[in-house]
Amino acid sequence: MQTTLYMLQEQRRSPMMSFILQTKNGKIIVIDGGFREDAQYLLDTLTQLGGPNPEIELWLLTHPHLDHADALPEIFTRPNPPRVKAIYSRFLSYEFYKANDFEGCTDAKTTREFNEFAAEHPDICHTFEKGQRFAVDSAVINVLRVPEDESLTNNAINNSSVVFRLDTEGQRILFVGDLGEEGGDRVLATVPREELRADFIQMAHHGENGVKKSFYEAVGPRACLWTTPGWLWDNDKGEGQGSGPWRTLEVRGWMEELGIGLHFVTKDGDHKFVLPYPLD
Repeated sequence: MQTTLYMLQEQRRSPMMSFILQTKNGKIIVIDGGFREDAQYLLDTLTQLGGPNPEIELWLLTHPHLDHADALPEIFTRPNPPRVKAIYSRFLSYEFYKANDFEGCTDAKTTREFNEFAAEHPDICHTFEKGQRFAVDSAVINVLRVPEDESLTNNAINNSSVVFRLDTEGQRILFVGDLGEEGGDRVLATVPREELRADFIQMAHHGENGVKKSFYEAVGPRACLWTTPGWLWDNDKGEGQGSGPWRTLEVRGWMEELGIGLHFVTKDGDHKFVLPYPLD
């Protein structure tokens, strides 16, 4: 067995984020997980990797959007759910998210529902702290940024994403969730550049309307991980490439300008990276 990262494809039209790391000794880490509709596929994959009763060392949630956090509580409603040893999140208050939602948005309810879930599972639900370090076999996770206050009211939920770096088998993978421009600027101002450097970057907010180009420049990745369906990849609202309001084509242009040639996109299906992955 080799240390392997899996990036799972969305099971509905909307973008989502779901990663699994399995160490060379078979231990499993889950990052986010997707919508409730993605839960069964995630569970099936975990069963393929860990057997009929998979055991998960860590389940890490970047922020309380339903396309990232809803699969977890859904899986716990199933008969004989996998054993999860520890769940980490750092959600701000429901009241803050509700006050700063755009009109008609109901995403803040994910925070309320997760708080209820955490209250039911206090022995396994924990809070991220900046500077934390988790070690699972050869995999080490370094928490670089957590939302420490409620001062970022623009793009509030996305900008409250936790940022952490996964180091394993001599390579680095940076996870930023749906971090926006303001949150990205705070990271650049508070985290040493060497801590941000990574071989892989999980593209912020599915590759559109996330962090600025300067953030990607600071990371200096050699490969990009896009949790992005085909219509979003092409900025296509149904009238052809470039017909939509999303910034994916602009961000793809940034990556070309930065000389990054390796792009792995969920529109093409699941992706499996046996680490260390050849990037030359």
